[in-house]
Amino acid sequence: MLTPEFRDQFLAASPDGRLVLTIYQGQIIGITPAQWDIFAAELETKLTSPSPMLQDVRRVAFAGYSEVVLDKQGRIQLPTHLRKSGRLGADVVLVGVGRCFEIWDKDRFEALLEQRNEDVSAEMAKADIKLPF
Repeated sequence: MLTPEFRDQFLAASPDGRLVLTIYQGQIIGITPAQWDIFAAELETKLTSPSPMLQDVRRVAFAGYSEVVLDKQGRIQLPTHLRKSGRLGADVVLVGVGRCFEIWDKDRFEALLEQRNEDVSAEMAKADIKLPF
């Protein structure tokens, strides 16, 4: 079930309640159909000679594509192939990531939170991203 904030955000962009789910970096990603159309078009037109790794990312994204519709309570049905690809168990976590959301297996997400993250301040500075805290 999407939280009311996510549901409202997605319904504003897709009033019919349609969402696109796919796999990216081993996680289930939820975006609007319009976001998917832009992403898919860019993968097809801007990648003239993608590396084998990027070709695999593209394959997985297209193979994982599934369109779902929010019900009145803001729930979505996860297709079996995505549950398997996302390595989901019985308990899942919905994580907001900017204009999309990710669906994680609860144990895998808790393990991620316990990891020591590398210092990415130089990379963020190079991109001119300033932390608000």
